Amino acid sequence: MSKFSSFIFAASIAVAALWIAGPAEARTYSVQTGADLAEVCATPANTNAITDAERQQLNVCGAYIQGFLGHYAVARRHMSKADFCLPAEGVAAEQVRQLFLALLEQKPQIRDLPASIDLATSLAWGYACDGKTAR
Repeated sequence: MSKFSSFIFAASIAVAALWIAGPAEARTYSVQTGADLAEVCATPANTNAITDAERQQLNVCGAYIQGFLGHYAVARRHMSKADFCLPAEGVAAEQVRQLFLALLEQKPQIRDLPASIDLATSLAWGYACDGKTAR
């Protein structure tokens, strides 16, 4: 198994049981596929009045993205070739969220792949190392 595949597998396992506890109506989230991640990363219907449930979902989305990027930063040291090249100044989780949702909108057929693969694909799509991005 390649180092990137090991990374994807480890990231998938780490997040498979991701859950966030909130107030009395706490909900458990299982982020397995791109469709699952898209659900928690969805833009709220009214961004001026975000509900507690929407805020909780966006927190799960942000946690997944931050965890993925953190794990990738560590795993990248052991890879011979980068799958994507983030700008030196970094990227905000919100930029990654929007890029991820844009990819799934353009390529809905990949929604059933593991969430970590869809997220890595969106980053490779938006931050290609050769400088040719889809953005």
